[in-house]
Amino acid sequence: MSKYCQNCQNEFIIESDDFEFYNKINVPPPTFCPECRMVRKMMFRNERTLYKRKCGLCGENIISIYQSESPYTVYCHKCWWSDKWDPIDYGKNYDFNKSFFEQWNELNKKVPKIALWNNKSVNSDYCNQSVENKNCYMCFSIAYCEDCAYISTNTMYNKNCIDTYRASRNELCYETINCFGCYNLKFSQDSENCLNSSFLNRCKNCSNCLGGINLRNKSYFLLNKELGKKDFDQALREIDLGSFNNLFKFKEKVNELYSKNVYKFCDLSKCVNVSGDVVRNSRNAKHCFYAYDVEDSKYLALIANGGTKDCYDSTHTYKGAERVYESSSVGDGAKNIFFSLTIIFSNYDIYYSFNCNNCSNLFGCVDLKHKQYCILNKQYAKEQYEELIPKIIEHMNKMPYTDKKGRIYGYGEFFPPELSPFAYNETIAQEYFPLTKEQAIEQGYNWKDPETKNYRITLKTEQIPDHIKDIDDSIIDQVIQCSHYDLNKQQTTCNEQCSTAFKIIPKELEFYRKMNLPVPRLCPNCRHYQRVKQRNPLKLWHRQCQCAGKQSDNKIYTNTITHTHHGTEHCPSEFETTYAPERQEIVYCEKCYQEEVA
Repeated sequence: MSKYCQNCQNEFIIESDDFEFYNKINVPPPTFCPECRMVRKMMFRNERTLYKRKCGLCGENIISIYQSESPYTVYCHKCWWSDKWDPIDYGKNYDFNKSFFEQWNELNKKVPKIALWNNKSVNSDYCNQSVENKNCYMCFSIAYCEDCAYISTNTMYNKNCIDTYRASRNELCYETINCFGCYNLKFSQDSENCLNSSFLNRCKNCSNCLGGINLRNKSYFLLNKELGKKDFDQALREIDLGSFNNLFKFKEKVNELYSKNVYKFCDLSKCVNVSGDVVRNSRNAKHCFYAYDVEDSKYLALIANGGTKDCYDSTHTYKGAERVYESSSVGDGAKNIFFSLTIIFSNYDIYYSFNCNNCSNLFGCVDLKHKQYCILNKQYAKEQYEELIPKIIEHMNKMPYTDKKGRIYGYGEFFPPELSPFAYNETIAQEYFPLTKEQAIEQGYNWKDPETKNYRITLKTEQIPDHIKDIDDSIIDQVIQCSHYDLNKQQTTCNEQCSTAFKIIPKELEFYRKMNLPVPRLCPNCRHYQRVKQRNPLKLWHRQCQCAGKQSDNKIYTNTITHTHHGTEHCPSEFETTYAPERQEIVYCEKCYQEEVA
């Protein structure tokens, strides 16, 4: 069935297996396309935009994802989890003269919010969406990490790492993206079980390599060419990546190497009947991205810790989430969760609710703990609850919510974006689907302009010594200009939540010296956005393999052998890939890629 998205107006297809799922959970088909549905959920997740304010209960100074000017009451972690208040006290009767979403928004603004999601962590105050970390600073969406800084996005079990994106079981790693099981790896992407190396791309089981792509079980390689240990060590000393200028020049050589090699159309491992990218140990999963242990699901992204089953249109699910639809941040055994946010710790049968824990049978509730049979935070008997829910669903369709752009939300649609507590550019939506201020406002989304900074830059970018050996301890007292900030025009040159200036913390400086790395020229936010830009988008294009027989279509790459399944003829394979047709990478199907790389 073909439909047109009421948000972007683009056509999208609802397939027969989609209808089977919607019928099974008794919801109408969506009126937004898959991409707009994903963006809408992401607009409710602020991971890394932090503010200073006071706890609304104890009055202590705290760090929060809610700015002090927001209409929300915010409690610190200790107060929010305490018995000093009860969210049931904010419960209200359902009003059939108002739309459901209007009533939910009024409730959501009244019930106190937790300042950050930062559980069971030690000395890790400046972290959010964080669980059981120790000595971590400015880390987001991470778990079980130690002595790390500026790492983010489904990142677990890392130690002594800085500036990494989506990583697991790494140690002493820097500026890595989607790397796993690595030690002393720097400036690398999509690599596994590598050590003492830099600038690796799609490499496995490599050691002592500098500048490599598609390497397997190699040592002492420089720019994909084998050297002996003696020559490699000499080349490493001559290149000397402790110099910022040397680093920049070597990056240019690496990028040239990358442009002349082949890329597999997608990254799927131990998967059956799966489409998407970076998916592991999954089956019957379609349009899934960055996902682990997924089964019988579709339109998922950023799925961690495994066990996600029978889910549609969800992000950030984990640990055994089942039958989840149009929701975000759902896990720890949660089941039957629909149109909800941050539902964890053994919840089930939850509808249109936010930040509820160990609950069941909720509809339109906010910040509840250990409750059941509640509507808009009001307690009901089981029979009353079951009698009222069908009437509310009918009312949601008879009196839908209409936002300021004319988009209509009845039962079966996720929360309207204008009800998000956050501006578009405060959320992860800006990371994965970036907009300018003008674009966001045109689409009816909120936008937050940069705050006026009350500090003075004491060290300009061009004043930073080139080599780490020339950096003295005084740099930790400096306010350093981000190179994306134009001092003359007093404005940033990027759209990346630039903080305009930054400081180097002591353990960070110690790390750079130990690893022979130059001091960065960008603020942490801009560095994060540079990493995000290097990963592929969360969408698919239909393409044909670019292997033309003896070489690639563009004649840049020459095959090393004759491919068994098509010989000297053009490969006939077609596929769904996250590489857009206009991109420069040479994209091969799995068979052609394996024959070239394995």
